[in-house]
Amino acid sequence: MTITRDQPTELELLRRFMTKSPSTSASVESELIVGGLPPALADEVPLPSGARLVGSMVIGHQGLLADLQVVLDATRTPTEVVNTFERELQERGWEPFAPFEGPPGPMDGGFRPGPPAGEARKLQRGGQGPVLVVRAWAVDGALTDLRLWLDWQMPRQSEKRARHHMMEMSGITRMPRLHPPQGVALETQGSGGGGGRWNSEARVDTDLTVAELEAHFASQLVEAGWTRISGRADDVVGWSSWNLPGEGEWRGLLLVLAAFRANERSLTLRIEETKPADAGPRGEGISFRTISSQR
Repeated sequence: MTITRDQPTELELLRRFMTKSPSTSASVESELIVGGLPPALADEVPLPSGARLVGSMVIGHQGLLADLQVVLDATRTPTEVVNTFERELQERGWEPFAPFEGPPGPMDGGFRPGPPAGEARKLQRGGQGPVLVVRAWAVDGALTDLRLWLDWQMPRQSEKRARHHMMEMSGITRMPRLHPPQGVALETQGSGGGGGRWNSEARVDTDLTVAELEAHFASQLVEAGWTRISGRADDVVGWSSWNLPGEGEWRGLLLVLAAFRANERSLTLRIEETKPADAGPRGEGISFRTISSQR
């Protein structure tokens, strides 16, 4: 089957957008361009050679440009279409988009049941600007439904995740390693945190007093650059509060308890950011109405 060269209609474009397109909320603004692209964004969109342009839709949210969706028809299989277009894009300076994803999640590869649902790629030009999402599905015969999304929000969200991860890592790296006295076995009880708060818990069996243990670990905090604020110790509880070195405002708490079994000491080291992290600069937006109305 060959691509029809009939003039695209608004009805055809609407039908295509009703399938294989993400849903949008009632708060978004949209504009359809039948058989073409918004003039102000035409230079932003790399089109594949030999494809039929059905039309496009500009999506805005709260006056900011969110994304541009483009519908095309192409011949050959989705895999062939996407692979060929990807080579064209790379020649034009587009590279695979590698967003910050945080800790590894479930494996995406491996065996999957059924035939492939389609092909997809994410690319960005020179590490700047919007992300181009390319997706293709087989429809009738050799005809492929090819969609392009220029997404301005994706890189902003990825930057936020990376910034959040760096803030989290800046917290976890502030936890110094604390070692027990010579000859005392230490059993860890867990550690973790997030959101500007981290803690580590352990247990030791020793006849050392609470005050002696607190002083032992406190000396290691001093070596790590911590500054003691206050504290006290008795036969049951020993604690000390600390200021942490480095950027930002972080406090620490060292706690030693002897409230349970004889010779058993519970240990807690906790740090917390006392000033909320800066949310960072807002991503620069483009006025939706300004872009879509330019000629």
